[in-house]
Amino acid sequence: MASMQYARPSPIPKELYGIPRHYRNFWWSSSKAPSVPDASQKLSGQTPLPEQSSADLASAPVSTEALENAPSVVGAEVPAVPPEITLPDLSAAPPIPSPLQYGDLAALGLASWTPAGLCRWGMELLQVSTGMPWFWTIISATLISRVVLFPFTVRSMRSTAALAPYQDEVNALRVQMQAAQANKDMLTLQSVAMKQRMIYDKAGVSMASMALLPFVQLPVTLGMFFGVKKLCDLPLEQLHYSGISFLPDLTVADPTCILPIASAVMMNVQLSLGLKDMTAAPHMAHMINLFRVLSVVSVPLMWNLPSGVMVYVVSSVVGISIQTLLLRQPVIRRALGIPVVEAKHGVKPASIMDSVAYAKQWWKEKKEEQEAIVRAKRR
Repeated sequence: MASMQYARPSPIPKELYGIPRHYRNFWWSSSKAPSVPDASQKLSGQTPLPEQSSADLASAPVSTEALENAPSVVGAEVPAVPPEITLPDLSAAPPIPSPLQYGDLAALGLASWTPAGLCRWGMELLQVSTGMPWFWTIISATLISRVVLFPFTVRSMRSTAALAPYQDEVNALRVQMQAAQANKDMLTLQSVAMKQRMIYDKAGVSMASMALLPFVQLPVTLGMFFGVKKLCDLPLEQLHYSGISFLPDLTVADPTCILPIASAVMMNVQLSLGLKDMTAAPHMAHMINLFRVLSVVSVPLMWNLPSGVMVYVVSSVVGISIQTLLLRQPVIRRALGIPVVEAKHGVKPASIMDSVAYAKQWWKEKKEEQEAIVRAKRR
């Protein structure tokens, strides 16, 4: 087999890169290269300068006139200076989004005919019409919702105050009704229902309105809660700028936990204020204690909610407390036709230990009722 020979590639002429041949390459050799005229001088027809040593060049003075009158290199291109590049300032705050316009929430799919969608649509009208910051928009919308529910609250208080003198009879009929339901005694159930209707007619209260009032208030309350929560969870860009320095972003949780604690405190205040206007049902005082415990236990859960939702909760509880204080005044009650409930018909407060004992007794009775039903079926 014939041996293969590899030809060594010839070096690329330095003139192609604009480098004179007499430049020394410190990587290959330290020998002095022969003087070769510059390629640019060959092109321009100029005679080469006499060769001088490096020591002579270093010691020779250079005048300003020599620099100005120095021949220019023909064919050499001056590199273009790149334009100045302006980098964005990362430390600067992002631009504030433009305010909402009518129909923006509908375009985002946040306005609908559900209770939450209607509440969001109302907040959009309020914010766009007034130009208020979103912090005050949520508070104002909450107070307006309380005003909308005010007639239903007055009607409920009228019915409760009118039934207060007959509360003992109503409680006795409730016990009979529970026993009849456990025994499936339809005749007793009809008799008890007729007696209860007679008591309501005597007090001038409609049973249908009493049952309907809670269902009217619940959609508005839950609609506001889930309406604000959806705006914060999306999130709506405008809610990042609340307009308040101590709570700048309504889409994040309150890092100081002030709002969850304030909501728990105000809930307990409202429960104490509303206790005096409730009727003396056997379980009412214990239900109040249950709500007190839940308000404290829910603080860690509410801590993770967005600040906008907590602003609604706190403002709603504060609005209800103010409304309760106003409706307790005798002048206002007489003007609205709300009877004054005597102290003997009110709910007596119970301690936490009393509520625990009541819960144990209730559980024991329910267990005995179920066991009695099971024994009756086996027979």
